[in-house]
Amino acid sequence: MPEREAIRWLQLTYKVPSEPSQKRVWVWRRLQHLGAFALQNSVYLLPFSDEVEKQFRQLACDIQGFGGESSLFAVTALSEVDEQRILQALLDARNSEYNAVVETCGQLLSQIALSLQASSEGALSEHEMHEGLLEKVHVLFRAARRHDLLGNLTATSRATAAEALVICEQLFRVLMEHDYQKARRLLEFYHNTIAPLPDYQSASPSDEKARAKPV
Repeated sequence: MPEREAIRWLQLTYKVPSEPSQKRVWVWRRLQHLGAFALQNSVYLLPFSDEVEKQFRQLACDIQGFGGESSLFAVTALSEVDEQRILQALLDARNSEYNAVVETCGQLLSQIALSLQASSEGALSEHEMHEGLLEKVHVLFRAARRHDLLGNLTATSRATAAEALVICEQLFRVLMEHDYQKARRLLEFYHNTIAPLPDYQSASPSDEKARAKPV
């Protein structure tokens, strides 16, 4: 039986002076920003890549600039169970963020469907509400991309979230042009692409608004 090909990891170990506390908080937030896995206190891991090495090297220099200590190691896990546990935790965190993008896109499409169901005039009056939710989608997607240094491991989730965002942008542009017939056709076309949408052609507005109430 051939031996498994172990994942190569980059490990950052550091120590920052306890005072001022802002320095420790800054380092912690930076590691969260990079989506790194906390193996234990002040020991963080990410699968090795050129980008991860670049980011960890910069952070190590910053820590030393604070008067702290830092070390970088390229490591492999001796236990496949440990390796897969850490990798799965990273994937779950990144996929959860991309799923939040897709779910919010589904909320936006549902919201637009309800507006179109009411009337063209109603759809026009709710553009600002749609714009706010679209901006939320952008914010969520940017955050997910910032935290994602897993490369091909998250390619499918990343592509799905990006596609959902493009669909929302396209539909919003059509609404801004007041082309409500085209908007309805797009909603029909994308009906099951992002999430199940209300049947805006047959259900009553009050029923659908109750079902689609944001959580």
